[in-house]
Amino acid sequence: MSHAHLAVAMVALAAASVALTGCLGVETTPEKSAAKARLAVKSIADQKGVVVGKPNATIKVEASAVVQDPNGVAAVVRVRNTGDTQARLPVGITVSDAQGKKLYANNIPGLDPSLVSLPVLRKGEEAFWVNNQILVAGKASAIAAKVGAAKGKAPGALPKITLSDIAHGHDADGFYAKGIVRNASPIAQKRLVVTCVARAGGKVLAAGRAVIDRLLPAAGLKKPTTFTVFFIGDPKQSELDCSAPPTVLSRGGTQ
Repeated sequence: MSHAHLAVAMVALAAASVALTGCLGVETTPEKSAAKARLAVKSIADQKGVVVGKPNATIKVEASAVVQDPNGVAAVVRVRNTGDTQARLPVGITVSDAQGKKLYANNIPGLDPSLVSLPVLRKGEEAFWVNNQILVAGKASAIAAKVGAAKGKAPGALPKITLSDIAHGHDADGFYAKGIVRNASPIAQKRLVVTCVARAGGKVLAAGRAVIDRLLPAAGLKKPTTFTVFFIGDPKQSELDCSAPPTVLSRGGTQ
């Protein structure tokens, strides 16, 4: 083979090698999309819903109720801590109809932590936990609730969150409660949940929640932070019980 023919052959071989490498090593846009979709499906498959095994020995479920209107169902659980302060308490619920048929359970993978747990419960404290993200086909009648063992440790002093100027009203979107929430601690809060329960004569008439994605310390804010809780149910002629337990309990802590 002449030098000229050899050079042409080598160039052709190199070009073929580059083309082959490109086919094997570079993903096209559809291939990348398919790979991302497979990863997303695998991520969902790997998620697990809340599972509450043995009930917490010192966290008592004092009462539970369901409220339903055209917007959905709100599950309300009143708990009391008879022991020491505890953090990251899993809460499992099952909502059923009048015949005992299960309509909903919060063991679905991927739910927001606030829908499957309480961030903290102080020693001797009584509090309401609300899940207002329940959509069911049928009439909800009863709820079974269980609180599990704490998944985290609580510091000696907890961040102080205060609510004030709370009032309720009604507009085109329904019944609501609004007010001011302040972070009296130096620790910024993430995904802080303001819970409001409306009661009359001990009966739960309405319940709702508002989630504040980030609440900075009040000392660094020029104006107060407001919240609006929209209710499931009718809170008229009732007494409001609103609270906002801290979600970040110490510096460097996580939700």
